[in-house]
Amino acid sequence: MGMADVEHSTPFTFNTFCRMYCATKPFIATAVMRFVEEGRATLDDRLSDYIPEFATTKVKVEKTQELVEPKRPILLRHLLCHLSGIGYAPEVGEPIEDDITQAYWDLQHDVQRKKIKSLTAFTRALAKIPLCDHPGNEYIYGFSFDVLGRVLEVIGGKSLDKVLNEKVFQPLKMQETKWALNRGELPRLAACYAHRDTWKKIYSHRKPVKPVRPNLVRIDGEAQKDSHWLQGQQCSLMSGGGFMGYLYGGLVSTVLDTGKFVQMLMKKGVMMNGKRFLKASTVAQMEKNRIRKGDKVNFLGNIGTYRHGHEYGMGGAACTYWSIDREDETAAVWFTQHVDMPEVEEMKGVHHKKADLWAMLHKAVKETRRRSQKRRSNGVIPVKKKGKRAK
Repeated sequence: MGMADVEHSTPFTFNTFCRMYCATKPFIATAVMRFVEEGRATLDDRLSDYIPEFATTKVKVEKTQELVEPKRPILLRHLLCHLSGIGYAPEVGEPIEDDITQAYWDLQHDVQRKKIKSLTAFTRALAKIPLCDHPGNEYIYGFSFDVLGRVLEVIGGKSLDKVLNEKVFQPLKMQETKWALNRGELPRLAACYAHRDTWKKIYSHRKPVKPVRPNLVRIDGEAQKDSHWLQGQQCSLMSGGGFMGYLYGGLVSTVLDTGKFVQMLMKKGVMMNGKRFLKASTVAQMEKNRIRKGDKVNFLGNIGTYRHGHEYGMGGAACTYWSIDREDETAAVWFTQHVDMPEVEEMKGVHHKKADLWAMLHKAVKETRRRSQKRRSNGVIPVKKKGKRAK
């Protein structure tokens, strides 16, 4: 299982809390689709119907730097697959390329300094920044899901945490997926690590700290009590996109809790108790590729970016991943807390095939199925009759 805290040799368990970062997004998408099923929203609703300030947002033409009217309005479906034209601030240490990325950086910095403390204020400020492209034109990874967080508040008439609890976490019995931890829960929070160069970018104003291992340094505080996911120290707003910098934004969850969500998707909308949570047609709609050219993207994340080219899933900055393979009928949830985790091919001193979690999972599943079929053919395991499916 590995270690949740290298310095203190704390074992990583299924109940270890991890910072989800951008893996927060699928929960936002799911809440949106629940409102769509209820008839309280449609995917073709205009964003400006919920946040009027976006009715006047312009588009900045890259070649001429001219501000023009968007060719079409931003729709909810655009936000769900990053076709809204809204981008992200550059990561720490990355160059600021133009006025738009500078504006994104300043906005994110205002959140970090607690000048902006609500999704209402955040989206109003964001609406003043020109779009990077016309809505529907190009996939641009950005603050779209933070905007959807505010849309959920408007539709639900309550704060985002209450909407997610009501629409996603409570029905799925995900009691350990939340925005911040109390002090009693803090011992189960994994330490978060990065390479020394990343630490220098985040904490440029501090004296260097001693690495816990060669080139491995702890971020998000030197101890659990310093974490920005402790109640009272968390991000000043609930970031539906999950990323306001390496020290801010997004949910915490556990492998076990996220597994409940993934299992529901795997069963096409049916929960562990057999009750239906989403229509099968809704799950199919969420899984469908939405990008005409280039990378394949659906409402839940990326398609075919892991090992086998046909699975889909989502990950966060500290490598909290989940994925589903419909072809092999397999699903996986694998978490670390390392923002600079190398790709399998880049790892030194390890067996690359054994370090490839997806390959090992498929191998294990195929072997288990082979043994099960063999035992059934020998009469060891009785064949169960199929029960009624959830409607």
